[in-house]
Amino acid sequence: MKIEESSQYQNLIGEKKVEDKKPVSLLDHMELNETEKEKYTEQDEKESKKLWKGMPEFEQEDNPTFKTIYVHFRTEADYKEFATLVNQNLSNKTKSIWHPALDRTQNSLLRWIEE
Repeated sequence: MKIEESSQYQNLIGEKKVEDKKPVSLLDHMELNETEKEKYTEQDEKESKKLWKGMPEFEQEDNPTFKTIYVHFRTEADYKEFATLVNQNLSNKTKSIWHPALDRTQNSLLRWIEE
């Protein structure tokens, strides 16, 4: 039996979508008029500038993957053999891996130290 699609859809797998949305604020959920919202927004910006004064600038570099592939396994034995070949611990819950294995502790050891 063939099931027909109920609606049209756009396949966006693998595409990165960048949206120009402002961050969600608690003010968006409060019942305030526009004047009150502007007042609180201005206060928040002033407070933020005081708190962040002297902090270094930070920009996250876009570090995309070189290539993504999907691998399918016919049997559990094939899956285990693959785990051995790439020398990584894979479980039934594993959804993705990096090769070579990603060192997750590398950046967690970095700290800011004030003299």
